[in-house]
Amino acid sequence: MRLLPQRIFSRLVFGLVIVSTVAIGTGAYYLYSRFHDVHSPFHEGTLQLFAKEILKGISVRDGKVVATIGNDLVNEITADDGAFVITDAAGNTVYATPGQRKPFVPIDDGRYRYFVLNGKTGQPDLYGLSAPVPGVNARLQIVFPAGTTIVESLLHEFMKDIAWLWTPFLAAVLVVNILLVRMVLRPLHRAVEEARGIGPIGSNRSLSEDGVPEDLLPLVKTVNGAFSRLREAYAEQELFVADMAHELRTPLSVMKLQLAEMASPAARLLERDVSDMVRLVEQLLDRARLGRHHATPPEPLVLQEVAREAAVYLAPEIVRQGRRVEVAAGEAPVICLGWRDDVFRAVRNLVENALWHSPPGGMISIEVGAERTVTVRDQGPGFPADLLDPASRAKRVLRSDRRGGVGLGLSIVDKTMQAHGGELTLGNNEHGAAAALRFPATLVLSG
Repeated sequence: MRLLPQRIFSRLVFGLVIVSTVAIGTGAYYLYSRFHDVHSPFHEGTLQLFAKEILKGISVRDGKVVATIGNDLVNEITADDGAFVITDAAGNTVYATPGQRKPFVPIDDGRYRYFVLNGKTGQPDLYGLSAPVPGVNARLQIVFPAGTTIVESLLHEFMKDIAWLWTPFLAAVLVVNILLVRMVLRPLHRAVEEARGIGPIGSNRSLSEDGVPEDLLPLVKTVNGAFSRLREAYAEQELFVADMAHELRTPLSVMKLQLAEMASPAARLLERDVSDMVRLVEQLLDRARLGRHHATPPEPLVLQEVAREAAVYLAPEIVRQGRRVEVAAGEAPVICLGWRDDVFRAVRNLVENALWHSPPGGMISIEVGAERTVTVRDQGPGFPADLLDPASRAKRVLRSDRRGGVGLGLSIVDKTMQAHGGELTLGNNEHGAAAALRFPATLVLSG
């Protein structure tokens, strides 16, 4: 069972909420404990508060002390089990709460005096105030139980005058702290976004170290070091693949020429197998070249020209195998930014894939759309269903999985489109398969 959130920001917010809750609880406990201290200034303040309200209603009329106390005030005091009595200079009771007829303690001089009366068995002690009436020769004595009743009256006044400010104040403090945390974590969030945009293909990018706090800088430098080592390993792997393909291409070409001179039917079968191997070597070379396009800046490409160039390049092989090819393109040039050799190889691989899966006499169509698309259609069996499902396709390396061939061509095309910020989309129709290259309006590098 996980108690903490998984994200750092959520954990910090969780911690701030816990700290705020503890602060509120500690403050409430402190106030509660102080209220229950019979010698607490809070008790004295409560007695003074009620005494002040009572004293407003005491005056002298025709030489006599008169008390005009509102019923609301009396009810509030008695509701908290409090009581008070007002006496004149002779000690006679002028006004008292119900059931009270004489002073709680003997009348003394004209000073304020707090006192405590021991409660009866099972009853709380009484905490009281004896105070003179200013300008009137009279005395007020008021008592409250030293328990929860005083707490309730104090909390009532506290909530009415002060405590309501706590909620907006603490909410404002929490919001400010959350904004500060988000601001502090912004460099880390930026580094995460930069890391997401770094791909392995020819990438020389690293995480930016500008504006990164000193305590996060070692982490960023460590990640950049790991990226550098990965790039070196990737370059060594691509170099090995390229060297291997170059070494294989020459002997395979010699074998193909020697088999072409033989009239044996078996030689034709071997020649077809060697052609497959030559195509595989070419695809390996294409894959090795993908990581090198950032060495030169991208350039404007006319997609109609690239499509026609691929069709002309493969036309002899297409005719030799008994298939047909056509290029459908509008008159207005369709231009995108990219690396011409990479785009040419991508279109060539799609046409080769269509060639290997088209039936004898089938038509291979290369269509250039106005929205910077190049679509290659064939009349073969189509792509398998799992290759057309985006969720299934995201979990695997892209392979054609159609009969004949090893499927490297589509993987090369997919990587090429990722490097150009575009996408490769696959689909089937009633006549066969369709693979489309979709280029963005502006070049967005994948790494």
